[in-house]
Amino acid sequence: MITYRLYTAAETEDKDSELYHILLSTVQEKHGISYDFVDIDTLSDTEKETLVEDIRIISRKNGIGVVSKGTGALPISRKKKLGKICILLKMDDGQIKNIYPHEINKKRIDIPSHLNRVSKASSIDEISDHSSISEQDLSRMISTFPELIEEGLEFVDTEVEIEGGRIDAVFKSKNGEYLLIEIEIEARDNAIGQVQRFITYSNKYSIPREQIRLGIVCAKIGESRLNACIGAGIEVYLLKLEKKNPRR
Repeated sequence: MITYRLYTAAETEDKDSELYHILLSTVQEKHGISYDFVDIDTLSDTEKETLVEDIRIISRKNGIGVVSKGTGALPISRKKKLGKICILLKMDDGQIKNIYPHEINKKRIDIPSHLNRVSKASSIDEISDHSSISEQDLSRMISTFPELIEEGLEFVDTEVEIEGGRIDAVFKSKNGEYLLIEIEIEARDNAIGQVQRFITYSNKYSIPREQIRLGIVCAKIGESRLNACIGAGIEVYLLKLEKKNPRR
């Protein structure tokens, strides 16, 4: 079930708060989508840190920008803390699915523009903020067709919580090895450190470390990052299209 949660900030102007309330009420009336409000100032420091981390995780999965960079305020400040703006979370069965405002392909998607689109749609299923591929798309692709990674590979699970992070996807090879995958559209500099933390999966599930393989699935990776992964013993799988029929 789709719901919305609006985090309000003390700096929010009354006219903006009123506009968000009107738009959310319109969406609720048309689509039956419930919503609630949370005052950011009522959150504890731990709750704020958790919210920041949740936002960053979803931003990576959706391939969106949520950190302010001088082109307008976004949910997370340059100091990696909650920004002093309203933040709207789109949720499905309690799980965060998207964040507003955000940037995608150098385009800003703010709260009013999203809610206006939702209110004008004939159904919630019609709403999509962007057409570019996301990490969720890659996750569905490789979990449905694990042979894209390796022949004989068996899908085990997604979104596995471990100490210090979360594994995007877990697979088991025909040789009984566990392949722990980080999914990224474009592999970033921090990918290696993030993947190396996956080794705690061994302790959590009592699997010998020699049966653990670490990997990254991405659509793009720079040569220097690829070499760094190779040096760290991290497998890299680049998803790309392969033309099968000859051009006429």
